[in-house]
Amino acid sequence: MALTLELLERLIAFDTQSFRSNLELVSFGRAHLAGLGVASRVVPDDSGTKANLWAAIGPTDRPGLVLSGHTDVVPVAGQAWTGDPFRARREGGRVLGRGAADMKGFLACMLALAPDLVRAPLRKPVILAFSYDEEVGCKGVPRLIDSLLAELPPPEACLVGEPTLMGLVDGHKGKAGFRCTVIGREAHSAYPALGANAVVAAAAIIARVAALGRGFAAEGPFQDGFDPPHHTSGVGRIEGGTQLNIVPNRCGFEFEFRTLPGEDPLRFVCEIERFARERVLPELRATAPEAEIRFEEILAYPGMAPPPESDFTRLLRELTGTVRPTRVAFGTEGGCFAARGIPALVCGPGDIKVAHKPDEWIAVEQLERCDALLRRLVDAACR
Repeated sequence: MALTLELLERLIAFDTQSFRSNLELVSFGRAHLAGLGVASRVVPDDSGTKANLWAAIGPTDRPGLVLSGHTDVVPVAGQAWTGDPFRARREGGRVLGRGAADMKGFLACMLALAPDLVRAPLRKPVILAFSYDEEVGCKGVPRLIDSLLAELPPPEACLVGEPTLMGLVDGHKGKAGFRCTVIGREAHSAYPALGANAVVAAAAIIARVAALGRGFAAEGPFQDGFDPPHHTSGVGRIEGGTQLNIVPNRCGFEFEFRTLPGEDPLRFVCEIERFARERVLPELRATAPEAEIRFEEILAYPGMAPPPESDFTRLLRELTGTVRPTRVAFGTEGGCFAARGIPALVCGPGDIKVAHKPDEWIAVEQLERCDALLRRLVDAACR
């Protein structure tokens, strides 16, 4: 346990907000593994400022188990922290710091497990996987998975250590987030027919997004275990116009769809694009032929459906004391693994309700439970 806490303090100290580089943390993880005689692979992004890291311990000629976590954290700007977010503090059985729960606690447990993995007579490999840019749409993990599949047999299962209070999660929703920009034409507000009002046009599109959400709630489809048990839509940000007496020539907003597993959220984005193109844009162009409506993807990731019954799911249910796994509305990289044919489950230390908040924290008891679970997984990999 002492090693886990030491590693967590080191990991929190790396400022890996998603708009920053994670390379110092990757170098630290790689050095930690190299000190144990473990070779690792670095999988960089196109800019060379971020990277995934993975290492396989044990025989690599057969399918193994992936333990997966992301290295990035959400921003701290504008939050009322009572101390330095990137200096871990221990208070009353808790460790405070950005990423303590989401999800450097699990990363610390993974790295603390490495010495046990090196000593263990593993009959299958255990693959430690560290990704970048999960918080901005699971953008790094596809490259990590590509690298794994290029060098190793397809893994038999993946455990994603997002904070679930060590409860077992076997399903989550997918998501697509987009930015819509409406370009109209300015005019004096006393003569609105001379312009094309971008704010009014955007409002019509937003109303369509909201209408789809109301339809989901009223008509489904519905799936037990999710809260809410249906797809959802949302608009989170809008800006446009300059002042009241000018017909606005520009308006932008960001919207999302979260869908039950098995449904592609991009389907509903396409419906919004079609509505904008067929119903809204012609009215704008009636007075402003140069008008435009543009859509830009912010993020998209697949949902994760409960995997088929397997030795791995039975083992995780037994080890976590789970009768029936739960399902969650937030997304994880588990959906990306599942989409590539690697069955995934989610279970990790910490509470998602404190993630992304000031004074984020994780209970030491949660780290102890995670360490114990991972050691028992190692024992299973030796049988």
